[in-house]
Amino acid sequence: MFNNIGIVGVGLIGASMAIEIKNKHLAQTVIGFDKNQQSLDIAVKNGIIDGYSNIKDIGVCDFVIVATPVASIADVIKEITPNLKEGTLIIDVGSVKSSIIDSVLPFLDDAIHYVPIHPIAGIEKFGVDAAKKDLFKGAYCIITPFEGINRFAQNKVENFIENLGMRVEIMDAKSHDNVFAYISHLPHFIAYALVGLIENKNDDRFKFIGGGFRDFTRIAASSEEMWSDIFLLNKKELLHSVDEFKIQIDKIRESIETENIESLKEYLRQARIFKESLDEKR
Repeated sequence: MFNNIGIVGVGLIGASMAIEIKNKHLAQTVIGFDKNQQSLDIAVKNGIIDGYSNIKDIGVCDFVIVATPVASIADVIKEITPNLKEGTLIIDVGSVKSSIIDSVLPFLDDAIHYVPIHPIAGIEKFGVDAAKKDLFKGAYCIITPFEGINRFAQNKVENFIENLGMRVEIMDAKSHDNVFAYISHLPHFIAYALVGLIENKNDDRFKFIGGGFRDFTRIAASSEEMWSDIFLLNKKELLHSVDEFKIQIDKIRESIETENIESLKEYLRQARIFKESLDEKR
């Protein structure tokens, strides 16, 4: 499909994409770009990328994937755009879209075709060592078009996503950030907060942590650099979801405080039924 694909940011997502690109022969060459030399060396040693180069040489690529931390995506695109050749396709894989798009569009050259996407395929591990085959298999990937997007470029990206084994969904950036504040960013917020609560207890009695706690807080092992960026970039939507979550906590608390067993059981029953319906849909 492409001659040279450049991946800026050879971490979990970038490196896992490189694996699939090579396995599915979607490019003749996969070139890595990263400030972390160790990540590049590991990626070459493990055959994840064919080689690496200086960011100034990115003009050899006809397709560029920006997989850096979300807070740096706009700056990276701004830095590399002058070095890209006309017609280059560029995507970012950030999990926050509105702020990135708003930052990118003012300086984007019409000759460079930008398509923002979000592959829903992360795990709690991070870095090139966590990269894995089939990470994207069967996963959703959301494209968030903006006014004036190049439709031909968007179609090429859709085809690329499907070739990686993902299912394409289209959503506007504002809706995307609202939805993921609730189903992704808030759960991470809660997991970190719960682990922080137990940590602050500093009490040997809390050594009896079982499977329930481990399952619930698994995502608190995710990168603090990545998630602090996400929390701040999607600040408005996340804080709104936190406020609504507090309301739900208060509902349960009130039922317990007043010993209203019927109200408590009904709340838990409705939650259980909805959770079962979610599992069935999956």
